[in-house]
Amino acid sequence: MPDSQLTKQALSVAMKELMAELPMEKIKIGDIVERCHMNRQSFYYHFKDKYDLVNWIYYTEFFADIKNSLDMSSWELMEKICNFFFKNRIFYSNALKVTGQNSFSEYFEEVMHPIILAQVNEIFADDPNQTFYATFYADAIRVSISRWLLEGAKIPPQEFVKLLRNAATGLVHMGGEGK
Repeated sequence: MPDSQLTKQALSVAMKELMAELPMEKIKIGDIVERCHMNRQSFYYHFKDKYDLVNWIYYTEFFADIKNSLDMSSWELMEKICNFFFKNRIFYSNALKVTGQNSFSEYFEEVMHPIILAQVNEIFADDPNQTFYATFYADAIRVSISRWLLEGAKIPPQEFVKLLRNAATGLVHMGGEGK
């Protein structure tokens, strides 16, 4: 592994350890570099701020976990995604608590929305209102995952996905105007 990747990995391990101990807003760059015995210049060479580091952790770990699963059925992929977040729930619930510009919650939306949208689009492939329905469900599922994490992910991933599926398919099966 190149030195640059080793440095990024060391910084990510330090950040994840610190986020298990402290709220993200209390973590300073000095805390991160001290934890992995580096200097601030090393951090800023690789990341513009701690939010950039958190987003890098998410991007690299999340896609490493699901990149070979994108051809799964929609609900199998959703379960895999929820298993990933459940396994890392302390880190991601802490990261989601921070909102605003450059926050993880913004990045989470940017990354998750197209993945969920692509999966939901398949359900409504023949519907003239496909874009509306797919966006509605993608937003609902993404927000549900965020809330699930922020509330401590007390429901196991399999059960959570079952609830999501029942809610989504139940509404789809209601059909018709005003039902």
